[in-house]
Amino acid sequence: MEGVSSLKDIVPLPDTDAALNPDKKEVTHALDEQVTDSHALAVANHDEKGHAQQEPKQRDQETEVKDLGWNESKEKIPSPLVGGMSNEDLWVLVRRFNKQMYHVKEYPHPVPGNLDLNLAEDEEFSPDKLRANFERLYMTVGIGLMGATKQVVRLRSWRETRRTAAFCAAYSIAWLFDFIVPLLTCTLLVLILWPPSRDILFPPAPIALVSTKTGGVQKPKAGVLGSTDSATGAPENHKGEAVEAEASNFVNSIASVALSSASGKHPQNDPSPAEAQDESGDAPNERVPDPTTMAVSASNARVSAGGGAGNAEVDKTKVPMETAMWNKMRPMMHGLADVADTWERFANALDPTPPFPRDLYRLRLATLVVPLFAVSFFISNYMVMKGTTFGIGFGFFGDPLIMRGLDWLNTNFPKWQKLLDLRNTLLKGVPTNAQLTLTLLRIGEANKAPLPPPLPPPPRPPTNPPKSPTPTSAPRAPTGPSTPPTRNSKKPSPTIPPSHTKPHPRTSQPPKPETTAPRAPAS
Repeated sequence: MEGVSSLKDIVPLPDTDAALNPDKKEVTHALDEQVTDSHALAVANHDEKGHAQQEPKQRDQETEVKDLGWNESKEKIPSPLVGGMSNEDLWVLVRRFNKQMYHVKEYPHPVPGNLDLNLAEDEEFSPDKLRANFERLYMTVGIGLMGATKQVVRLRSWRETRRTAAFCAAYSIAWLFDFIVPLLTCTLLVLILWPPSRDILFPPAPIALVSTKTGGVQKPKAGVLGSTDSATGAPENHKGEAVEAEASNFVNSIASVALSSASGKHPQNDPSPAEAQDESGDAPNERVPDPTTMAVSASNARVSAGGGAGNAEVDKTKVPMETAMWNKMRPMMHGLADVADTWERFANALDPTPPFPRDLYRLRLATLVVPLFAVSFFISNYMVMKGTTFGIGFGFFGDPLIMRGLDWLNTNFPKWQKLLDLRNTLLKGVPTNAQLTLTLLRIGEANKAPLPPPLPPPPRPPTNPPKSPTPTSAPRAPTGPSTPPTRNSKKPSPTIPPSHTKPHPRTSQPPKPETTAPRAPAS
């Protein structure tokens, strides 16, 4: 098994270094010192290599930085840049990494799971970070739950008769012989340990094509099917762009509804865009300096007009509610980030991406399901029902005992929560997408071959292109040998793509990798 050196690696034992020695300092001055698993994987000798993983000796003794196509088109960039994944998947990770990261600082102490780039406990709140976390939550949890829901709808619709009949027969037999729990745990084990079974039991289909009501085929909301992993099926130039656009519009819609609700705006009373423009050609809404302040002021004015207390001097609830709201923003932002991080870790554990080991994390997840599968043959339905109802009752009425137990744990084992953190036990060493991206970037740095950045989208056509002159008003160009060349003669041929007629918008020279790597940044 790849990545499994001993039985200790499979068992989810806690990593005590980060929890019990939080003040220990481990300063590194070079990438090959392998202070974390990310550093170790970056300099390791991988079996499956891409063009960025070739050692300098294999590149004709080159000692300078290797240019892997920073100024080239997609077709001229070598593929794969990193072994085990396509260039499109790599660029999706890098593009979303750039949107997610706002501030990174050095952390010279042991880190949970031996992977750096963790969420800082004292991270300050900002609206941009909250927006980024909402978008990330949509792209991970939202799309994942949407795909799972449509898989269930497809099964219940009986449109795929043979597959639904097989599921129904297996469930009926297990129900008849009281083997429901063994069947579920066995199926879960197969899905974890044998990845091809996932496509066999749940064949993939474009999310936008599956109807949530009928389970059949529907027309995508975008009108065309240009992407398979988006809710609308909108077309995209590069992989993942449609989902990113959906996430951005999703957050924009929430913000628009919130602002409209605060200001009491009614769409039917708004003038048309043509009527709203003044003599300068600008709409009044385009010159609003701060929409949030305007929304609060409009809300106060609306309350005052209705006879309420809109003034802060009269309304004694305004300041306490605003203070409570802003104090809860940072915990809420951290909660959203933790949910997205946990979702990404489970996804990367079930389907690891090189250079992380392929089998280690799946075996560790299976060690939790195997005992349930073994015990399920000796537990009756009566025992399951009794145990479930006892747990519900104890959780509802046993608050004094629970609080005393927590106080005892906090007094005698103050680090017990960090020891039992998923990052230190079950998901130990499993990266988030940001940690995976950082490891891939370090691979390019270690081999003096910086990875090319994601390709930019093609230039958009003008929103209101100028209308061509009518034949009666178009001036005729003089004829004859003395006719000077018109401006149209300098334009490129329509058969040549515009991206090849001007310099590439990306950096003209790839940056040289630093000889020292920062130690364990925390976001």
